[in-house]
Amino acid sequence: MIEKRQIVIVGAGPTGLVAANLLGKAGIATLVLERQAGLANKPRAITIDDEGLRICQAIGLADEIGAQLQLNVGAYYVSKKRLLAQVAPQEQPNGYPLISTFYQPDLEAALLRGLARFPHVEVRFEHTVEALAQDAEGVTLTVRGHDDRPQDIHAAYVLACDGGKSRLRQALDITLRPPQFRDLFSAPLSLKSPVARSQQKRRNTAQRWLVIDSSDHNKPHDHITFYCNPARPAVHVQAPKMYRRWEFMLKPGEREEDFSDEKTIAAMITQAKATLPAHLQLVEEEPAQINRKVVYRFYATIATAFSHGRVFLAGDAAHLMPPFGGQGMNSGLRDVYNLCWKLKLVIEGQASDQLLASYQQERYPHVAQMILFSALLGKLIMPTNPLLAWLRDTFFRSIGQIPFVRVQFTEMRVKPQPRYNTGCLLPTKQTKLVGHPLPQPYVLQNGVRVRLDDTLGDDFVLLRLYENPKDAFIALQDDEWAGPGLRFVCVQPESAMDDDEHGDGSVRDCDGVLAKFLGNRRDIFVLVRPDRYVMGTFHVTHREKVRQLLHTLLVTGFAKARNEYKASPGLFQG
Repeated sequence: MIEKRQIVIVGAGPTGLVAANLLGKAGIATLVLERQAGLANKPRAITIDDEGLRICQAIGLADEIGAQLQLNVGAYYVSKKRLLAQVAPQEQPNGYPLISTFYQPDLEAALLRGLARFPHVEVRFEHTVEALAQDAEGVTLTVRGHDDRPQDIHAAYVLACDGGKSRLRQALDITLRPPQFRDLFSAPLSLKSPVARSQQKRRNTAQRWLVIDSSDHNKPHDHITFYCNPARPAVHVQAPKMYRRWEFMLKPGEREEDFSDEKTIAAMITQAKATLPAHLQLVEEEPAQINRKVVYRFYATIATAFSHGRVFLAGDAAHLMPPFGGQGMNSGLRDVYNLCWKLKLVIEGQASDQLLASYQQERYPHVAQMILFSALLGKLIMPTNPLLAWLRDTFFRSIGQIPFVRVQFTEMRVKPQPRYNTGCLLPTKQTKLVGHPLPQPYVLQNGVRVRLDDTLGDDFVLLRLYENPKDAFIALQDDEWAGPGLRFVCVQPESAMDDDEHGDGSVRDCDGVLAKFLGNRRDIFVLVRPDRYVMGTFHVTHREKVRQLLHTLLVTGFAKARNEYKASPGLFQG
C-alpha cells in the first residue's frame, strides 16, 4: 500500500527542518526523510542574519534558538596590521542583529525539538529516496529505509532540501551554473526551454578552503576577522560555547594532504594573527584544541530552475555560494519562508497552483544577487596577487575617509536587500512599498512592548496608519474583506492621544518606524503577505476592485490579474 502525505521534505538540514516547522505550524501533514542516521554532528554553516532570526520567530522558536547564539557579531577586515574596514551594524530593520553566530548541531537539535509540537509532522532518518515519478495528482517517491526494504510514498508536493549534491535535482535533470547578469532581474521561464538548456554547461567555479573547527578557553572575540593577506587569505569566526572556526585559502597546485598536520595548522594560525593591528591582539592563555579539519570546495552556482512540476528545490539544492557574505544557509531559510505559505494556500484550496510559480519568480533574482555579491566580496577582500592587494588597501583607506561610504560598510548596507519586483504582488502604479519586507520594530500592544510580528498572526494582514482604531477599517465593514485568512491591524502613530485599550486589533508605533516606512500616509491600506512582504497598497475608494483583483491573482493567475489591472486606469494612484 502506498503511504500518502500532503508534503514530503527530503533533507533534515536547517532548510528542511525550518520548512517542516513552517508547514507543521500551518497544519500541513508533512514527512521529512533524511538519509543519514541522525542530525549533523559537525558544524557547517556558522552565521545567521536578521532575516533568518525573524524566520525563527515565525516558527515560534526565536527564544530557544536565540539563547544558543552569539548575538550581534561585528566583522573586521585587516591587512598588514591595519584595519581596512569594520562592520558593526546598529540598525535592526527585522528586529534582530544583522550578524550572529551559532553551532550548527545545537541549531538543528532545537529545530528538531520544535517539530514535537506537531503530531502531523514526522521525521524518518536512514531513509533514502531512490526514484521519483510525478503526474498531475502528485509525486511518488521510492524510498529505501534502514530495513533495506523499498517503499512508495505519495505526496501532493515535494521539497528537495537535500544539499548541494541533491539527488532529487539530478533526477529532475536540473543542473547548476554560474549566475548571469540577466538573472539579477528575472528568473528563467522554463527548465525545458532551449535558452535554459543551452545554459546548462557547468563550469568549474570551485575554490578550495581548509576549514578548521576548534575550541579553547581563551577570552572570546566578539567579531569575525577577515585576514586579507595575499600570501594566505584567512577568516576567523567566533561561535558560542568556546567554538572557533578558521578558514584558509588553498592555492592552485597545493596538495590538501600537506595541510593535515596540526603543527602546520598552528603555524598558519600564528602567521595570520601576526597581521592583526595591535589593538585587536588578544593574549591567549592556552592553545586551541582542533576538533576537525576538512577541505571544502566553495561554488558560485545556481540551479537552472527552482522547481519542476510538483518538486521544489530549496537551500543548497538550488544554489551554492561562497561563504564571504554568510548567506548560504540564510538564503535557504528565505526560500522555504517564501514557499511554505503558498503551499498552504494551494493545499487548502484558497489559491490555484499557479501561485507556486511565484516562488521562482521572486527568489531567483535575489539568490543570484547574493551569489554574485558573495563572489565579488571574496575577490575584493581576498586577492592573492600582491599588486591587487595593495590597490585594494589603498582603495579602502581612501573611501574610509568618506563618512557616507563608511556608514554603508559599517551598517552592511552594501548587502543586497530583498525586493520583489514580480510574482505574488498586486500590480500597482504605487510601487514605493510593494515588494519590500515590512520592517519589524517594537510596538506597544495593550501597554506591553512586543515585536511587531508577534501581533500579526500567520496569515495576511491589512495595515492602516490611523489615530483611532475604531474608525480605521469602518469603510471595509460592508465588504467581503473580513475573512478567516485576513487580520486587520491599526497602527497608531506615536503621537496619537487616544490611550484607551483597543484589544489585539491595534498597535502603537512607539518608535515611529512604521509611520516612516508608510510615508506617514493615513489614506492607504497596506496588504502584507504571510512572509511579511508588502503585497500591495491601495486607497479606500478602490477597496472593492482590489478585493476582486486579489481573488483573481490567487485563484485565477497572474496573467488575468494583470489584464484586469490594465483595464482599470488610475487604480491605486493618489
